[in-house]
Amino acid sequence: MSPTKEIGKRSIMAVSNYRHKKILEMVYQRKSVSADELAAEFGVSKITIRRDLDTLAMDKLLERTRGGAISISDLGFEEIFEAKDHTAKKEKTLIGKYVASLITEDETVFLNAGSTTLEVMRHLKGKKVRVVTNNAASLLLDLDPGIDLILLGGDYRPQSRSLVGSLTCASVHSIFSSVTVLGINGVSIKRGCTTAVQLETSVNKAMIENSSDRIVVVADHSKMNCVSSFLTCPLDRVDLLVTDWMAPLAFCDELKAAGLNVVRVPEE
Repeated sequence: MSPTKEIGKRSIMAVSNYRHKKILEMVYQRKSVSADELAAEFGVSKITIRRDLDTLAMDKLLERTRGGAISISDLGFEEIFEAKDHTAKKEKTLIGKYVASLITEDETVFLNAGSTTLEVMRHLKGKKVRVVTNNAASLLLDLDPGIDLILLGGDYRPQSRSLVGSLTCASVHSIFSSVTVLGINGVSIKRGCTTAVQLETSVNKAMIENSSDRIVVVADHSKMNCVSSFLTCPLDRVDLLVTDWMAPLAFCDELKAAGLNVVRVPEE
């Protein structure tokens, strides 16, 4: 059992109020719940549920969102690349295909490390573009001949097949992109776009700083309404979020209401 799951179970067991315990169980299992769902489940008013959630948030057992709550038991832990690469594979493939279609001829593109950004690179076909990346897994791809690949230097992290550190950031600061495509670990109305590894966050931020145009975030449905340990950027720094058809529509509508342009790529 992972450390986060053990912590989550201990937290639930420590709660004496029956409804609070059941609420935590639902949040733990689903990662996110709405006040409407909880009110219907327990047959109480939304005002009562909001008070329950506020109490549990004060005890740091969950995190409040605009319409409900999310689990905080997943904060700060990283999934290794091999596991990520097999998670939501179809969704990531279609996200990658869509975002690749947005990139035009002769653009310089920053792509950070991650399995979803790797799909963007995989689908860059028939265009002459320059790709600057710290994604070492890109070396295993059969890239289109039109791609001018610049692999940033730095310290190699086998867990994420990424290059990180001061050398990586220094290299980014000497290059300017017209579009930056970032994979992240969590998207939250309150917390913005977050990442599990601080060293990778530093590279992400350097890419954002040296992007002269669009910031595109790619994240499958499992990253929606989730928070990881380190801030990559607030929502207002993102020009476009591309997710998949399984992303909760209500949450995507909240993101749009907050001013973010969101695309839910349909299933083919």
